[in-house]
Amino acid sequence: MSLVVCGLSHRTAPIDLLDRAAVPEEQLPKALAGLVGSPHVVEAMVLSTCNRVEVYAQVSRYHAGVAALREHFAQWTGLPPEEVNDHLVERHDDAAVAHLLGVTAGLEAMVLGERQIQLQVKQALAAAEREGAARGMLSRLVHHALRVGKRVRAETDLVHAARSMVDLGLETAAEHAGGLADRTVLVVGAGKMGRLAADRIAASSGHVLVANRSPQRRERLAERVAGEPIALTEAQAALERADVVITSTGAADTVLDHEDVVAAQARREGRPLILLDLAVPRDVDPSIREIPGVTLLDVTDLAGREHVSAEAAQAGRAIVEEETEAFQAWTRSQRVAPAIASLRRHAEDVRAAEVARLSGRLGGLDERERETVEALTKGIVNTLLHEPTVRLKDLADGSAAELHVEVLNELFGLPGEPGDADAPGDDADAPRDQGDADDPRDHDQGR
Repeated sequence: MSLVVCGLSHRTAPIDLLDRAAVPEEQLPKALAGLVGSPHVVEAMVLSTCNRVEVYAQVSRYHAGVAALREHFAQWTGLPPEEVNDHLVERHDDAAVAHLLGVTAGLEAMVLGERQIQLQVKQALAAAEREGAARGMLSRLVHHALRVGKRVRAETDLVHAARSMVDLGLETAAEHAGGLADRTVLVVGAGKMGRLAADRIAASSGHVLVANRSPQRRERLAERVAGEPIALTEAQAALERADVVITSTGAADTVLDHEDVVAAQARREGRPLILLDLAVPRDVDPSIREIPGVTLLDVTDLAGREHVSAEAAQAGRAIVEEETEAFQAWTRSQRVAPAIASLRRHAEDVRAAEVARLSGRLGGLDERERETVEALTKGIVNTLLHEPTVRLKDLADGSAAELHVEVLNELFGLPGEPGDADAPGDDADAPRDQGDADDPRDHDQGR
């Protein structure tokens, strides 16, 4: 088994490609079913945010598994593989663990330390678990990553310095608009980002319009921020009234087209219009940038504006490195668990067979004496196996753990589990399902 991450991010792909690869929430079941439907993908989770679309997977064979993930991206984007593959980045095993921990801690975000990513990872796991796509090692890894994200925020200054994408976007839009005081702001979309944006501007702007497809959601949000609810179909007409427009609908197609804004500008008497598109896929047609008097800002315009100190980022990465090693040590310990269980089963079978073989000579024993023989023989077996068991668990932290398991299997004639000769590293064979195993953070900490 290998743990693999394959995906696109703001670092590797243009926003047009991220648009095509994005997986709306309602399409997650389809995407997950397609992934785990591959014969080589055992578990999968899709993380689709405004600046990354990644698949985390446990695969039975590394190269075949990566090929399946690459094929998924080609099919999902509807593009030839050669147009997607150059932008895909794959990591496996230790590097994949470190990447997920770094992503969850906000260390790989477009806005360094960005706070929303931890919730997005949690929601991605929940979706995968609902669909039965994450149920073992992958699920445990993501839970570990969520704990690491909390630890990074608790032990570093990232939590104080970092801002969300919404905060940064509003700050940038306000700079272009000359402030939001006395401005009319149109919020298109009443989801998580829309609600956050409306809450942030409620006290500082002149008037808030809330457009959403669901009447209940737009009315509820408008009431919360003392704004005005309008139907999503009225958003184009509301452009004439707005000074700043914030979109974050999660729709598969654009919500505001070039023609909509051209028509609105013709009625605005030269007033400038600021459009802040926080959605991926984009809500706003990018050609709108060409319209005079209109400023369009999207997630790519926010990159590099974070104000997180180098010391805070370095401290966060040190925690990620430490926790990656802890998880890998736990993973190695789980690899020897089947061998230990197999050895104990073998020893018990031998013990029981010997007692049964000598049962004719024990015919004169009463029930209590037979129980004493059972306890005595079991005690001898447990005593003999105690030291090898402890030693094998200790050796699991070393790089030769698999070698010791192979020697044990060979010496005692135990049924070993075949490894993945196709995998690119020494740690490719992770257990398929360890849902009831110990917390990986406890492995080296004596808890």
